Amino acid sequence: MKKGASGLIVENLLGIDNNNRDEADLPEIGCEVKILPLQLNKSGDIKAKEPTAIQMINYCQVAQETWETAKLRTKINITFWVVYLAKEKGKKLNQDDYIIIDYFLDHPDATQLLVFKKDWEEIQAYISRGDADKLSCSMGVFIEPKTKGANNQDKTNAPDGKGGFIQARRRAFYYKKNYTNTQIIPNLDLSVINSNGA
Repeated sequence: MKKGASGLIVENLLGIDNNNRDEADLPEIGCEVKILPLQLNKSGDIKAKEPTAIQMINYCQVAQETWETAKLRTKINITFWVVYLAKEKGKKLNQDDYIIIDYFLDHPDATQLLVFKKDWEEIQAYISRGDADKLSCSMGVFIEPKTKGANNQDKTNAPDGKGGFIQARRRAFYYKKNYTNTQIIPNLDLSVINSNGA
């Protein structure tokens, strides 16, 4: 199975085409589907294995948006998280051995949306003033602008803050592990992992 196969399998089960559209995976109900790999640490803690991609950042588009009109909002409004164990006590599991542990329907409340808004506005400010290439995945509390491209030379147009353009590395909005660790994982039934991993 290739990398990302778990996500493709779930999409196929739900009848979703693999895509990178602005609209949600299930547009009829405005619901996005995300696959969340977990890792069971040697300490017994269960955490997100990695940040979760939301959507590619179109720098020129984001620079023209406000939080109220941001395309990102359609991707985080309602999310169906499907969770599986991918790494156990330092050892990666074979994709053939992945088992869905639990699922959770996430609809951020007003308090959570304020954090998303602050994160997005910080990222948008960098882009608008011509600093898209200075974005860092250390930014944000719930979302981060993580590089996503073939290599360091995979660049695209971004505003230079003066009406022109610069070239900036491609990035995508990602849910930080902080979000999935604190807002998603506590809502899951992880008894299967706890009983097997103890």
